[in-house]
Amino acid sequence: SLTLSDGGPYLGSCSSLPDYSITVWNWEKAELLCTQSHGGQDVIYLEFNPLNCLQLCALSTTTLTLWNIERCGSFHLLKPSAIQLPEIPDSSSEKPTPTSTKDPNCISQILAALSEPKAAPVTPSTVCWTATSQLCVGCAEGYLLLVDPESLSVSVLFDPKAAGAIPELKSFYFQAVALYGNGLIAVGKESVMHCLQSKETQISIRQTWELERPVTTAVVSPNKDKLLLSANTGQIYVLNTAHRSDQIEKILDVHSGNFLSAAMFSDKNICVVKCSCFS
Repeated sequence: SLTLSDGGPYLGSCSSLPDYSITVWNWEKAELLCTQSHGGQDVIYLEFNPLNCLQLCALSTTTLTLWNIERCGSFHLLKPSAIQLPEIPDSSSEKPTPTSTKDPNCISQILAALSEPKAAPVTPSTVCWTATSQLCVGCAEGYLLLVDPESLSVSVLFDPKAAGAIPELKSFYFQAVALYGNGLIAVGKESVMHCLQSKETQISIRQTWELERPVTTAVVSPNKDKLLLSANTGQIYVLNTAHRSDQIEKILDVHSGNFLSAAMFSDKNICVVKCSCFS
């Protein structure tokens, strides 16, 4: 994973084998500034804070970590802060199998163990920075969280299990999120995209699009008027609100592109990361 800072000459990278390092470079000077071994294990997404070039977040398959770059002259140091994600009942947890017994105490203990709810942290699946340097985190279980990077506190914006939860979001898997216009774009796994709005801690759906196929990436152009969507099957789509249109236009289809991600470098230039498989 790679990320460029908006306010400084910093490039963040995450390597795999052998040491799963997170590294920060000065790309203008091709100079390594600092690195943290084993900090990037299972990391699937890395992004600098657009308003703070000395802060970036790392999203892994199970955790979310904030990394702050501390400086003293030419010396740089990466300092991690792990976000404690909320726990929810885990229906997939293994439960003890009752055994045949005539002991009433054993039976009551087994029944108590069976009825005791298991809890596990939510699974973060996507993240984006807000205009106030907070983190909006979408989860595989349908939760939408807001993280304060200063206090490391986590608040729940949307709980799919709450009474009165929006039906369309009760089983929603947040595949990608992006701030676009006056709302939050939320892309799901089932070829659907919503524009969400938050008012007085209440989440509502402002608009919904039925997509041609599932997409995996949602990013906003530098001038904020285009939304880029990419699918891992080789398609790229654009939603352009500058034209006052709500239509999603397909601008590229290579059928077997196997795209991992895409980003806009300018209003007309798109960078695509493609998976290369060797037999």
